[in-house]
Amino acid sequence: MGSNNPVLDSHMNVLYRQTFNTLGEITTAGLTQDNRVGNAQKSNNTRLNANTNKGILAGSVVAVVGDGQIGPCAGDSSSTFDKAVGVAVNDAKGNAYESSSAVASERVVYCHGTGTVFTTDIYETKGTDGTAAVSYVYGDKLYASQNGLLTKTTGMDNTDLTYSTLIGIVLKAPSSSDAYMTVQMRI
Repeated sequence: MGSNNPVLDSHMNVLYRQTFNTLGEITTAGLTQDNRVGNAQKSNNTRLNANTNKGILAGSVVAVVGDGQIGPCAGDSSSTFDKAVGVAVNDAKGNAYESSSAVASERVVYCHGTGTVFTTDIYETKGTDGTAAVSYVYGDKLYASQNGLLTKTTGMDNTDLTYSTLIGIVLKAPSSSDAYMTVQMRI
């Protein structure tokens, strides 16, 4: 498959598509959540930096969070942990000098379907404590982290599989020479 780098300023490239969906209205948190501040896992993630957009990021997991509403997937049993519906195709806020369609339409485009294959460079690199490194190999099962990013551990405490939704399987692991992980969706 080789290195499939997405378009500049995009964190996701859909290689094989099943279904794109925009039916749910995006929540305020979907446009405003801070992806760098809030917990040790966020602030120590090596795939994010000071220039990371706010709101839902391309390659992050989205969930049903209200009646007809789609927002960031929070990896805990009390909220959206088991209500994941797909992976965002674009950053909700968009980039300067680009169309900000999620803001204008109040919709977020997300992919779903067990045949969908995509690459992304947005995923957790640290455990929930913010210190333990998370590395990936082909065949790893991927879940939503407490921050809505892909991870091979689950949720808040990494042990509660009761509420875990299997998002996908790693087909090609990220490496030091290619930060993009290839994922086949299972949701």
